[in-house]
Amino acid sequence: MLLHQNKRSAYTFLKIIIACAVLLLVLLTSIDCHPTPGIGSYTAATPTSIAIDTEYSTPPMITPPQATPIPTPEQFTILWIADTQTIAYRKDNNVFHAMGEWIMENEEPLDIRYIVQTGDLVDNGFQEKQWDSFRVLSDYFYGKIPYLTVAGNHDLGVKRQDYSAFLSQPFITDLPENQKYKGGQAVWAEFQAGGIDFLLIGAGWGADVSSALWINAVLKSHPDHVAILMVHSYITANDVLSYQGDEVHDLIIAKNPNVRLVLSGHIRGSGYLSEEFDDDGDGTMDRTVQAMLYNFQEYPKYSSGQIRILTFDTATRSIHIATYSPYTDRYYNDRHFKAKEFDLENAF
Repeated sequence: MLLHQNKRSAYTFLKIIIACAVLLLVLLTSIDCHPTPGIGSYTAATPTSIAIDTEYSTPPMITPPQATPIPTPEQFTILWIADTQTIAYRKDNNVFHAMGEWIMENEEPLDIRYIVQTGDLVDNGFQEKQWDSFRVLSDYFYGKIPYLTVAGNHDLGVKRQDYSAFLSQPFITDLPENQKYKGGQAVWAEFQAGGIDFLLIGAGWGADVSSALWINAVLKSHPDHVAILMVHSYITANDVLSYQGDEVHDLIIAKNPNVRLVLSGHIRGSGYLSEEFDDDGDGTMDRTVQAMLYNFQEYPKYSSGQIRILTFDTATRSIHIATYSPYTDRYYNDRHFKAKEFDLENAF
């Protein structure tokens, strides 16, 4: 019996030994070990260091592409004053007062961006009293609304044909030098409306040919601008080119695809001429140039004080035209269009 008990104790002890061995084996295999070179034992492995690329540790911020803003269409006005020589000659300052007051009253309602004049501001540029009379008008708006003018033959003294008196006027001397040719015989200015860039450029009497190279250089340096050309004489009341207009047409307008509108005075009455140009020579017309004459001095009576209102619509690219006198409180009929108001389509 003692032998039997010893056997059973030995057997129990063996089971304990085996269980301990199994437990030790399980513990050893659960540890990440690696053999040390040259040594038969195992030691716990040192965790491997992981290199982090800090450049991409934080996802880069992606900026979405910005859409190009779509310009908001605008309606704005350019006021065009033609020959005021008889008003200045007669010193009809009440007419100038009426014109000036109306302009300033309508600056905001009409959104007047520029006032332009196509020459013959006075009857004799060497008569200071006539400039004093003209300043009754210009003092209302000058320095408040941008103004650009070219000289007419009367501004040069008619017989004298001398630019000195005209070039000494503040509206010429105040212009930046890079916007003038020979002190102001030709001039330019620019502005933007409705996302469209506009260039006003003009040459005075007798300077339209001599300044042609300068004008062409300015036009070519502003290829994406809509150019409006101002000269004292371009077309007649019979809707044909004047002899000055022939040269301006060939030397300037035909050579510059950005010219779209031509304004002129000198000859009494009103006129219109539209011409198409094939600028790239492929046989297809690329551009329409529309020219207007307007000079209502002494029509239908002395010192009528007309102002031509050019309302631009950048959505339709049309210009609405009306000619109004604040002095007579009348709208005046255009001979060509046979209407007091009319539209120029595809005008810029």
